[in-house]
This record gives sequence, structure tokens and C-alpha cells, in this order.
Amino acid sequence: MNLSKDPVSKLFLRFLIPAITGTMVTALYAVADGIFVGQGIGGRGLAAINVGYPILTFIIAMALGLGMGSSTLISINSDNKEFKNSCFSQTIFVNIIFYIIMMIFVNVMGDKLFYLLGSNKDLLPMVSDYTNICLWFSIFFTFSIILSSIVRNDNSPNYAMKSMLIGAGINIVLDYVLIYHTNLGIKGAAYATGIGQVCSTLYLIRYFVKGKTFKLVFEKIDLKMLGKMFSIGFPSFILEFAVAFITILFNKEFFRYMGEVGVSAFSIVAYVFYIFRMLFNGLAQAIQPIISYNYGHHEFARIKKIFMLGHLVSLVISIGILIMIKFEGYMIVNMFNDNLELVEVANRGLLLYSSAMVFLGANFINISYLQSKERARAANFISINRSMVFVAGALFILPSQIGVDGVWLALPCSDFLTFLTTFFFKERKKKLINI
Repeated sequence: MNLSKDPVSKLFLRFLIPAITGTMVTALYAVADGIFVGQGIGGRGLAAINVGYPILTFIIAMALGLGMGSSTLISINSDNKEFKNSCFSQTIFVNIIFYIIMMIFVNVMGDKLFYLLGSNKDLLPMVSDYTNICLWFSIFFTFSIILSSIVRNDNSPNYAMKSMLIGAGINIVLDYVLIYHTNLGIKGAAYATGIGQVCSTLYLIRYFVKGKTFKLVFEKIDLKMLGKMFSIGFPSFILEFAVAFITILFNKEFFRYMGEVGVSAFSIVAYVFYIFRMLFNGLAQAIQPIISYNYGHHEFARIKKIFMLGHLVSLVISIGILIMIKFEGYMIVNMFNDNLELVEVANRGLLLYSSAMVFLGANFINISYLQSKERARAANFISINRSMVFVAGALFILPSQIGVDGVWLALPCSDFLTFLTTFFFKERKKKLINI
């Protein structure tokens, strides 16, 4: 596979299929968690996971930022073996340091942190059980994300995909066994998720042990390299961190307007929406190695082709998702729980929450494009506005005007405003699509 000479459409498919397969598998086994918890434990279990999930999301966001930043630098400097080894090693060491810091922070905060995230006394035991178990396994979550990103950029997208398939398969089987056939309850869901990630990480480690592409070197932390890595990966971090930020804000708003049933409904919608988000994430991952490599080799015409192709595919996928939600939304949310009130609330919420799907896909493509070209300032500007500024503003204004529907519409409003910002955004008097 030649990233600078093979037809762009052929390269796109070569990266798209394993990337989307991998991210969709990750999404589906997360959804399987939700279905097993919703049916086996109930709406309270869904609410408990949703309250504690921002902690895990923040950890995952850091891993995505590190993975995107390091893999992009490695891809751009693909001919420099010494640089690749150094970048790989710096990423591993920083990830371990971050994990230790997070473990200390969460343990020091204790139950106070869960209350800050929106828990109440009734949910606290479940929130604590699920989150603390997952936290111990989170080092494997992060390595799975980082290593798969590096493997994908090392022209091995199928290997990265297989690692996700392994983790997903084990997680789903263990979900069924530990939730339905033991007395572990929500702890079983946490153990199933954690063990799945352990297996995925071990499979990825095998790639680096058997191959000779990368070598772990022990050296001082290179702040300049880390700064560049974080700068490139920051939009990926923000896009994922936004999930934690949004979840906390939304949980508080739904508790305020609807109580526990609102939080449970939002949990169902968040699980379903996660599939869509990961689908676009896979699409963004597919274009990233191609753009980064060709940018490093000054093949600007090829970059523009892949950018436009990515947007076309994103548009088609978005329209398909909206049609599915319109006609099959009730059936989808009913898989999580059969409580009539909960299903009705979640069904309406899913339709409203997904209404700006076309803009969501376009935003993911635009941000990935900018990251891949090391245009960190523009990517960061767009990501921060989408993930925090616009969402917070919409949540402040819309619910006070139209009630609970305004809570559901806050994220679509943010994606629409982000798209407008991107459309008119210029850097150095160039439009976004200009090379």
C-alpha cells in the first residue's frame, strides 16, 4: 500500500473498512453493556453508569488525544526511525504517569466526586461500584486506544481492528455471564468491560513485541515533542472530554426537570448516540493517516480529494441514520428497557438529540482534517466551541424557553453553530478546504 501513489478512493476504503469496523465494534459492545444492564439490572443501573461515566470518559479522552497526536507525528515523520521510537516511548511514559495521577485523585476525592457528578444517595453504591472497578482497569483502556492508533498509522489497520474485535467479543460474553448468571450485578458489567480491554491491549502489545517497527527507548521527557503531540491531539481530547462535560451538565438538567427517569432516558439515548459518534470517529480515523502522510510528502491535491470524499460519505451516512431513527427509534430504545414511560421519553429524546446528525459528521471530518495537517490552532478553536462553549450556552438558554425539549436540543444546536463557525472560519485568509 503506497499512501502517496495509490488511488485515493482505494486507500480510503483500505482504511475506512477496518477503522469503522473497529470503532463500531467498540460502540456496539458499549451498547451491549447498556442493554445487559438495562434489562438485567434496570433503569437505576443505567442511571448509575451514566453518572460515573464522565470519569472514565476523561481518561479515554486523554488517551485519544495522546494517540492522535503521537500517531500523526509518527506518520508525518515516517522516514525518521529515531523520531518514531522517541515519540512512541514518550507517549507510553506519559500515559502511565497520567494513570497514576488519576488513580490518586479519584481515591482522594472519594464519594464527594460522585456527588459532584450528579449522584444521589440512592444511586451512590452502584455509581461507586461500577466506576471504581473500571478505574482500576483504565490503564488498559488507554493503552488499547493509543496502541491501536499507532498500529493503524503503521499501515496495519486490520490488526488494530482485530484488537477491538477481541476486546468486544470477550466483553459481550462476560456481560451475559456475569450479569445474568452471578450475583455481581453492576460489578459484573464493570469486570466484563475491564477484562475485555485487558485482552485487547495484550493483543496489541504482541504487535510491538513481534515486530521491529518500534522500539521502547528510555530517555528524558521531551517537553517540546509532548507540546506538539498535545497540540495536535487536543481536538480529539476535547471531542471526547465533551462527552464527560456534557454528561455532567445534562444529568443535572434532567434530574431537575424529570428526576431519575430523565437521567435513565438520557443514558439510553447516550448509548445509542455513542454508536453514531463512533461511526464518524471511524470515518475521521480513516482519512487521518492518508492526509498526514501526503501532507508530509507535499501531495496537496490528494489531500483535497480525500477531504471531499470524507464529507460525501459522512453526508450519506448521516441521512441514513436520521431515516433509521425516524422509523425505528422506538424499537431501538426498547432494547434497553421495557418500561413504557422510560421508552417513550427516550424515544422522543433520541429524535431530538440526533436532529443535527448531518452537522455532527461534517464537524468530525473538518476537525480531523485540520489535525492531520498540524493546524492545531484552528482545530482547537472549533473543538472547544463545539464541545463546551456552544453546549453550555444552549443549555443555559433553551430549557428556560421550551422546557425539557431544550435540554435535548442543546447538543444539536451546538453542532449546527459549530458547522457555521467552521464554514466561515478562516486562518491566514484561507478557507478551511484550501490547502
